[in-house]
Amino acid sequence: QTEGQTKQISQSSTRSRTKVQMQGVAVGRAVDLMTLQGYDELTAELERMFDIKGELGTRNKWAVVFPDDEGDMMLVGDDPWEEFRKMARKIFIYPSDEVKKMSTKCRLSSSSSD
Repeated sequence: QTEGQTKQISQSSTRSRTKVQMQGVAVGRAVDLMTLQGYDELTAELERMFDIKGELGTRNKWAVVFPDDEGDMMLVGDDPWEEFRKMARKIFIYPSDEVKKMSTKCRLSSSSSD
């Protein structure tokens, strides 16, 4: 019975963790969004995990994005925190210039379908 309880605990704790992948870093990490109180804490945690202190807050070098339910890349921080915590299944850290290219492509594809 204790083995079953252990499995149950590890499954529930795994579910609340969100995978984080940073471009150029082979090994991804996982962050528990339920233990964080907001975007500032998330930024600090990601900077600590990937050893890039001070590089995420400005969006000059890196941008943090996540795919929404439709697969579109969204900037982390644009949605209310509670909504983001429920939506985010995976988080990506990309160079800012790549994210700008992505958003340009998204805008082009969405405007052409009007």
